[in-house]
Amino acid sequence: MTSPAPTNGNHATPQHQSSPELRRRIVSAVVLATLALAALVASPWSFLVLVIASAMLLLWEWGAATRGTGADATTILQVACVTALVIFVAVHKFVVAAILLAAALAVIAIWGRQKNGTWNATLDAAGLAYVALPAAALIWLRSDPSYGLTAVLFVLVIAWTTDTASYVGGRTFGGPKFAPAISPKKTWSGFLVGTTVPALIGLAFAQYLGNSSASALAVVALALAFACQMGDLLESAVKRSLGIKDMSQLIPGHGGFFDRIDSLLLAAVVAALIALRNPVSPGAGLLIW
Repeated sequence: MTSPAPTNGNHATPQHQSSPELRRRIVSAVVLATLALAALVASPWSFLVLVIASAMLLLWEWGAATRGTGADATTILQVACVTALVIFVAVHKFVVAAILLAAALAVIAIWGRQKNGTWNATLDAAGLAYVALPAAALIWLRSDPSYGLTAVLFVLVIAWTTDTASYVGGRTFGGPKFAPAISPKKTWSGFLVGTTVPALIGLAFAQYLGNSSASALAVVALALAFACQMGDLLESAVKRSLGIKDMSQLIPGHGGFFDRIDSLLLAAVVAALIALRNPVSPGAGLLIW
């Protein structure tokens, strides 16, 4: 669950960065991408470990941003839930996984309301769902022995391409703001470039697979790219509501881990929903048309 895009967003005007800062961003992006790809390719279980580790970081950041601390009982409960959830999904115990997630959400909501009030309890439950659903989606896709690796790679590449194309398009063309009340730097040019360029990824994967409709997979890529844009916007809205610029300063030159993979989170869920057309082989459900 990592994204090596150079920046986050469809910037309207260039933001001059020092060479050391730019180097830190590039190095961080390369390291994250390398870790993600190595774990993905090695085996479904190494990818499971990566997803659990990523979820721990995300939930820690969520707790720090919403409660002022990421090291408390709520975070421990959330991490335990996500860990058990993805393991059950990996072994195809989907009913157990669904019951577990529902129970954890209920416990966090009720316990949190008594402890910290309704609003904080809502944030705690939302944070769990925000992390758990995409984690489960990625693990489910990767569990397909025939197309799982390719399917997850497809989603990751779409997310990375969307982020990068949005950034380049926004800086190159500028123009009207896309959602100034939520993310003032995002532009329509960045949004449109970032949403359409990934269609080329769909065409490339169709060519590689050899048994899928190029036009259909290009449309899937467009849908995932749109989900990436909405995921980015959703995290911007969350940060604005919390009055913060970044979820943390965990990654040099990038901000928080959430800030790096925000586009991937929603795209993973949308990919899993598309893959439901073939629940026995979710990778094929996403890729083969």
